[in-house]
Formats: sequence, C-alpha cells, structure tokens
Amino acid sequence: MKVLSLAYPVRLLVVVLIHLSLYVLGSNIAWWFRTPKSGRPGQVVELVRQWDSRLSLGELLRLAYYLVVPYLTLARGWTSPLDLGLAAQDWIGGTGIAVALGVSSLFLLAWLWWQYTDLAARPPAMGQVQWLEQPWGWVFLLREAVLLEVWWALCRSPMTLLAGPYWGVYAGLGVVLAAAALNPRVRHELRTPGHREGVILTGSVAMVTATLYVFAHNLWLCIALHIVLRAAILELVRRKSQSSAGGERAGM
Repeated sequence: MKVLSLAYPVRLLVVVLIHLSLYVLGSNIAWWFRTPKSGRPGQVVELVRQWDSRLSLGELLRLAYYLVVPYLTLARGWTSPLDLGLAAQDWIGGTGIAVALGVSSLFLLAWLWWQYTDLAARPPAMGQVQWLEQPWGWVFLLREAVLLEVWWALCRSPMTLLAGPYWGVYAGLGVVLAAAALNPRVRHELRTPGHREGVILTGSVAMVTATLYVFAHNLWLCIALHIVLRAAILELVRRKSQSSAGGERAGM
C-alpha cells in the first residue's frame, strides 16, 4: 500500500524497477537450469521442457512479460497513454521525422553491416534471417517490434518524468541495456558468432527508435521504424550471405 501512496513518477519508477528485477532474476534462473540437473529439480526442469515444446511456454511467458505487464500497468493507472507515447500525437510532424531519421539511419546501418560482412571471412548465419524465408515471416518481425518497443516504452516512462523528455529517454535505454547485460544468455550470445549479430542489430535499432521517440514521442512510429530497419538489415544480410555462398560454390 505504501507504493500506491508515492508520487506518480516515483511509483512508476518503482514498478519499472520491479519489472526489470524480474527480468534479471528470471533470465538468470532460466540460464542456470539450461544444463541437466539431478534429482527432483532435474525432473521438474525436464517436465517444463516437455510442456514448453508442446505449448511454447517460453513464448507465452515472453508475451506476458513484454506486453501483458505493460498493459496491466496502464490499466491500473500506474502509467498513462501519454507517458507511453500512445496519445497526443502529431502524426504529420512525427511521420516526417520518422522518414528522415529512418532513411539516414538505414543508410548508415546498411553501410556498417555491408562492411562487416565484407570483413568477415565467412559471415555467420543470423538466426533471424530465417524469418524472411518463411511465408509468414513478417509476423515474426511485427511480434519482435511490438514486444520490444512496448517494453522499452514502459522502462523509459518514469525516466522521462524524472529526467526530462531528452535525457530521460536515453536514461531509460541505459536501464534496459544494463538489465540486458545482467542476462547471461545475452552475454553468451554476444560471444557466439551467429547470435551476437542479432543482439547488436537489436541494440542499434533501439538507439534509433529512442532518438525518434525524443523528437516524435510516438510509440506507433517507433514500432513501424523498428520493423522497417530490422527487415531491411536482415534482407541485406540474407542477400550478402547468398552472394558469398554462390561465390564459394563457383570457385570450387
């Protein structure tokens, strides 16, 4: 009850810190259980894995954490649509900013990824590239953009109230990056070719959409730009990988 009596920005900050603490705690527990365990804990883990393969429990938990919790926070009045970038939109000005920032960022990211694939002797395959090879691949892009952008919006909402609309956005991004650094899976993926590229791409997109939010304060535009940037870079990597594979076969 004491949390409910706090000032609105402080109460929202407490909610976000608890939310992020659950992320860090849950990710570390899941990582600890990745290896087989003996005794009853091992039996429980194996049972959970069996049900996960049948019901996609991991995806359901991810959906609940990234989307349902922010919705409940909004429904209970602990945050507002305005603080999440869902209300009071200037669509004309915001769209112009999104296009300008999106085009410039796309050129920069495309150039960086092109240089990376050229420098890598054998560019590792990115798992996310497989999304583009499926008939419903756009669904995976949409899901990733919505889940991450909504989560980032919730995490930065108290920061913008406490530190202002500029520094607060980047403070929120810093908090998210700190939580990700405490996730052992993320640290493992950063050390693993084929996985680190996905983490770096997500971080790059997060920086761009955070900058868009500073100027447009529109979560919907952030989601749209997220989809465009991720899809474009994944398509570039896919084509570059196909080109490299074709060149290797021709040289044999």
